[in-house]
Amino acid sequence: MIEFADASEFIKDFEQVHSKKVLRIPYTTKDGLRKTILMCKCGKFYVSMPYLSLGILESKPTDRKNAPFMLFETEEGNVISTSKKPWEIRDTAAHSPYIYSDKLFIWKDISAKNDISELFSSNVNRKINKAEKERVIVKSGTTKRLINDFYHAYVRRMNEIAIAPTSKNIVKRQVKTSKTTVFVAYRDGKIVGGATLNKITDDIFANELFATLKDYNKYYVSYALHNSMIAFAKKSNAVYYSFGRSTRNSSVHDYKRQFDGEEIALYWSYSRKRKNLRDNKFLYKLWKLVPYGLTKILGPYIVKRIY
Repeated sequence: MIEFADASEFIKDFEQVHSKKVLRIPYTTKDGLRKTILMCKCGKFYVSMPYLSLGILESKPTDRKNAPFMLFETEEGNVISTSKKPWEIRDTAAHSPYIYSDKLFIWKDISAKNDISELFSSNVNRKINKAEKERVIVKSGTTKRLINDFYHAYVRRMNEIAIAPTSKNIVKRQVKTSKTTVFVAYRDGKIVGGATLNKITDDIFANELFATLKDYNKYYVSYALHNSMIAFAKKSNAVYYSFGRSTRNSSVHDYKRQFDGEEIALYWSYSRKRKNLRDNKFLYKLWKLVPYGLTKILGPYIVKRIY
């Protein structure tokens, strides 16, 4: 999990973006250290943290009198609750026998080299240079124009791969926190891809949303976008750049492996056995039948409920 000494600013930004109340839950580690784990109530479950790959810890203990329950980590790494409240914890280690472990993320130490090209293999550098020769230009910022252009590419790509898109309002609210920057790729004036880059901590920047239009992939648009985001993160004195979450052994996972980053397995642990909506293949097939115009309307409502 990611740990903050004081998570107040993170909580303020998260609540502003996602309109969900963040609760400070008392948490005792297996070493006997008292800390705070951040959670949101999502349906019947308390989740640390919804929409994020990893949970969030706060170093300072919270007031136990006003907390709805407490969590204790046992010597075996499992977590128990004194009130039997159902919970979900997202971490790089399992906390119960009931886990969803199909996801991982790849991040790269970008502080090791001064020249960004030294971070990549000759093959990746060749593709980045090829994108430049093919007149792929990446612009970044937080303007309304860039947000609209990014969302245009993002929604179209989500439609191509039959995935419900998050709402534009979420992106706008993320940008408003000053922790998110939008990147848009153009070729001869046409929008060909886009991405969002989030500042998680001073040391960690993470790519969250990412999209390149299928017809333009031959111009290596995705390499140009990652190169621009890594350059931005380095300029901001970041240590790590995360390529975002992927499904294990998927084509996206294989693609990200080219950047020679460290693979981090994700374990989403549950207090009890439950079905994961992400495993529902029928819903995926059904979504493929929804017309493009309707996906823009229905998608955000669906994504909001997939934590």
